[in-house]
Amino acid sequence: MSPLSKVTRRYLLDFLFRLAVFLLIAGVYFVCPGRLDFTAPGGLSWPLIVLWPAVLASMLVQLNANSGLTTGCLKQYPGRFDPVPDCDPEQLARAVREQNRGALRVAAVWLAVNLCFGLLYRRGVLTAPALVLLCALAYLCDLVCVLFFCPFQFFLMHNRCCVNCRIFAWGSWMMAAPLMCVPHWYSWTLFGTGLAVLAVWEVRFHRYPERFWFGSNRNLQCAACREQLCRYKWPPRRAR
Repeated sequence: MSPLSKVTRRYLLDFLFRLAVFLLIAGVYFVCPGRLDFTAPGGLSWPLIVLWPAVLASMLVQLNANSGLTTGCLKQYPGRFDPVPDCDPEQLARAVREQNRGALRVAAVWLAVNLCFGLLYRRGVLTAPALVLLCALAYLCDLVCVLFFCPFQFFLMHNRCCVNCRIFAWGSWMMAAPLMCVPHWYSWTLFGTGLAVLAVWEVRFHRYPERFWFGSNRNLQCAACREQLCRYKWPPRRAR
């Protein structure tokens, strides 16, 4: 097996960091859940102070074209666009329609799930600490989807790999979505930042769709890939 690329090493280290953050939040939740209640009077506990900047930084870094993230995230920028000669505009339009249908399916599923969490919170079934735990889990699973297995890719999107993912930057708002129904600056700053990152991504997708499809951007083709983020991914990707 070829040596790990710089990008793959970075994402594996980031995964370990997120795993540590999740285990910290999970441990606090099961030992002293009240420390995760950001709506309680008084200041924030240190586990909440750890989680907030960690999640926020993972969102904001995507707005930096020189962040060193995977092409799957940075393909929105002109520096990652290598046009395919004689690209068929009709094929591109068809690809965009297919990707949009998959994205709508993901949005519907994730919103439905998290609105249910919000309803359960309003009815007192779920507590703020439980939603913080779900946020930490989503923060971890964002990289599980990139590195190991993505249910959205497998069941709903059917894209070949994360480099070609239509919704790569959606992880920002998705990881904060469990908190969206809790009226507090802690929750709404995270969810609002996630929505801002999502808006930037969507504007660029609709203005420059050619950057997001392997049939129009050679940097998204397997022959041009030097990152090999898919080396641990199931199911194995098909080269193209």
